[in-house]
Amino acid sequence: MKNLGMAVVGCGFVGRGAHVPALASLQNAELVAVADADDARLSKVVKKYEVPAGYADYRQLLEDPHVDAVVIALPTSMHAQASIAAMQAGKHVLCEMPLAANLEEVEQMIDVAKKQGVCLMPGLTFRFTPNFVKVKEMIAQGAIGNPTAALYREFIPAQDLARQWPPGAWVWNLEESGGPLYTLAVWSIDLVQWLLDSPIQTVQAAAKYTKLDRFGGTLGYDASAALQFANGLVGCLQFSGSVVPAAAGSALEIVGDTPGVLCATDNDRVTLYADQPEKTQWNVKESGPGMWGHLQQDQYFADCLCEGRTPDITPNDGRRAMEIAMQIAKPS
Repeated sequence: MKNLGMAVVGCGFVGRGAHVPALASLQNAELVAVADADDARLSKVVKKYEVPAGYADYRQLLEDPHVDAVVIALPTSMHAQASIAAMQAGKHVLCEMPLAANLEEVEQMIDVAKKQGVCLMPGLTFRFTPNFVKVKEMIAQGAIGNPTAALYREFIPAQDLARQWPPGAWVWNLEESGGPLYTLAVWSIDLVQWLLDSPIQTVQAAAKYTKLDRFGGTLGYDASAALQFANGLVGCLQFSGSVVPAAAGSALEIVGDTPGVLCATDNDRVTLYADQPEKTQWNVKESGPGMWGHLQQDQYFADCLCEGRTPDITPNDGRRAMEIAMQIAKPS
């Protein structure tokens, strides 16, 4: 059986930095093509990873008979159009999150996937990030008894966001893209639902955006949300894209009824607070595209396709995360 032929559409920050090196290292799949409208960026990726084919127009890539599946890593507003075109061409799709800028487009994507009989999987990498995976395993093992609450905080430096998305980039157009908070909140929203094994039922949120002249007019954001899950548990999310680099970081806390607390810091550390011993810590750091789970996610996607399995991660999982993110990102 030949290796699965995979391609990346969009060689920007995530496509070039995570998916291309991930796919280039898979055992049962081969990176056979990439597409990007920026010729310099495209040429650099093709040369560095020795990709057999590079296309300036992703529609040409979809005509390549060697491509069985594609990773869509374009700006959010282009996700639906590119994903639908790929699925209509008979390709399986792993689409970066958010799946689209609005829910209507997601419904169209889901309908096309069903009609074409192809796989559409949202890119929910936090389910594969090493320390979050360990937290999930420890919850299942009863390390903190039954979970009672989930808290997550994510602080991203404003200058890092401006470096990733310079002034005038697509993400700063709130109407077109949903904005940076909507774009970045989806992963942690899905994470807490996955860890607590329950959808979020109600949200009480407040968000504020601040124009940052020092970075050319990009938007800082600050938001908090109180959550109640369908199974009765509670949670809290806090986001900021306004901080200085020294304050950067993320922290997840799962409280249990033993009592005990599981903490996951950034993408590498897990700490268990219990009675005996009072504190146990693990370092589960991985490098490269495995750092935030892109490698593990892309391998899982390829494994499912090669084995004829339907991924456990469904388009509806992505849709639910988008719905909550839209509520949180709405300016107060």
